[in-house]
Amino acid sequence: MKHYSEYRDSGVSWLGAIPKHWSVKKIKFVADVMTSNVDKHIKDGEKAIRLCNYVDVYYNDRITDDLPFMEGTAELREIEKFGLAKSDVLVTKDSESWDDIAVPAIISEKLNQVVCGYHLAIMRTYPGELDGEYLFRLLCSEALNYQFKISANGVTRFGLPTYALKNALMLFPDLEEQRAICRFLGRESSRIDALIEKKRRLLELLEEKRFAIITQAVTKGLDPTVPMKDSGIEWLGEVPAHWDVAPVSARYDVQLGKMLDTNAGTNTCL
Repeated sequence: MKHYSEYRDSGVSWLGAIPKHWSVKKIKFVADVMTSNVDKHIKDGEKAIRLCNYVDVYYNDRITDDLPFMEGTAELREIEKFGLAKSDVLVTKDSESWDDIAVPAIISEKLNQVVCGYHLAIMRTYPGELDGEYLFRLLCSEALNYQFKISANGVTRFGLPTYALKNALMLFPDLEEQRAICRFLGRESSRIDALIEKKRRLLELLEEKRFAIITQAVTKGLDPTVPMKDSGIEWLGEVPAHWDVAPVSARYDVQLGKMLDTNAGTNTCL
């Protein structure tokens, strides 16, 4: 990443210096922020909807139409207000943990009759001012997310008030630069995800190899040149000729824990 030629003081102590042409704004000046009150109950006389709930946002950073949304109902005015549109950004506003607040997700495609559920807030950016993808990326950063954590109220359960969402400070480059940043992050995220997938596959292969080595050692022995014999057990195959194959009960006394005599216990570890 290239450094900008000029920086200036942001005027915010914890932000420090920012690119000279960037500004610092509160979210409420570049996006509508709404907290949903649509619950999970199905009520007579209301319109059938699909409900995007807390878990949908918590476990998916991108909300798509093929997610298994809960069936619900809502009034027409609620559907008009809280119906989700492409590029809307959702944030979890409640949590049982202080450091698990304000998890974001973005609506990445057009949804069919999906309404924002309770315990969530919608951030709908102003066209020409703020790119939804940029807002989502910003919500994933410490610069914005930490503001929400320290604004959360509660003891055993934490809640994020609407004013905290609206008044959080965000870094604000122009629209084209926002989109350039998003393209860069998209490329880098894809590259990192691909590396993670390769590492995950490598770990799977190493686990398979470990299991195979253990199986080989305990069923075939360590000497590959030793004479072998048929074990007489289909799934076991051949074993070293000098090994015996016998039921566990022929070699060991097997007892269930509940049958142990508590009076026979000692402090000796075997």
